[in-house]
Amino acid sequence: MVGQLDKDDLSTKLGQLARKIEDVKVEVHDALMKKYAEFYPLFDATVQLQSRVTDLRSEIDSTLAVIEKQVHIVF
Repeated sequence: MVGQLDKDDLSTKLGQLARKIEDVKVEVHDALMKKYAEFYPLFDATVQLQSRVTDLRSEIDSTLAVIEKQVHIVF
């Protein structure tokens, strides 16, 4: 009977551990989703800003090329 009691205790303990593991998994998932929800909009905004900077750099390069061409024509 003592061996049976130990098996029941072990089974109960394993069940409790399994529930705790599931709880931790849910908490980790929720934390990751929260961080992703905070990160993604910032990432998206950064990508858009980078695109705008790249476009602006192209405009600056084009304008500089026109200015250099005009300067060479004058001299």
